[in-house]
Order: sequence, then structure tokens, then C-alpha cells
Amino acid sequence: MKTLKLIFALLSITCFINCSTSKQASVTAIDYKLDMVDYNVTDSSIKDLLYTHMDKTKFKKGQSIKESTFIKERKRIVKLVRKNNNPEFTADKVSFVIDTTFSKNKFSVTTIVKQ
Repeated sequence: MKTLKLIFALLSITCFINCSTSKQASVTAIDYKLDMVDYNVTDSSIKDLLYTHMDKTKFKKGQSIKESTFIKERKRIVKLVRKNNNPEFTADKVSFVIDTTFSKNKFSVTTIVKQ
């Protein structure tokens, strides 16, 4: 499994190569599409809360990997947990694992929430 930082580093390098070698042969990045989202949550009340509000997730099936989507989803989760469960919940308790080995040109996301 690859971490989010590794994916974005590779995508950034690919973009840099593509942008800087426009007159040369360019390296193309694989456009992975989201296939599945799962949660790994230690606290059952937070897990229930996330599944109840899953329709509000920023992750949509078929979308490409974008850093902004992960940032928005983390903010959404923090706001939701603060409002309904723990007013002192912090963003550092939310992380994501991206798996690109799931299927060709597809990825899955596991949202990890620690209490």
C-alpha cells in the first residue's frame, strides 16, 4: 500500500517533468479513479456517526486522486466529530491510506480515525 505523501510526491514529480519538457517526450501519470471508501475507526460512536453522514463525504466514486479532496474530507470529519461527539477532536487524528493495488487504474481509500 502506498501512502498519500508518496502518491502526491510521484504526481508532483510527473507534473514537473511534463511541464518542464513540453517540447520533449513527456511522462504521463496514470489517472487512478476512486472505487471504494472504507473506515477504520476505533471509537464505535464516531464510526456510527461517519456511516450515518456518509452521503456528505467528499469522496465520489470515479473521481481522480486530488489532494484537495483529502483536505476537504479531513475538515468535514473533524467538524462532524467536534459538533456531535468531541469538541476537542483534532485533525491529526484523521489519516488516509490509498491502495492502488486494488484494481488496474483504480484506488481505494481507508479513512483512519483515532480517538
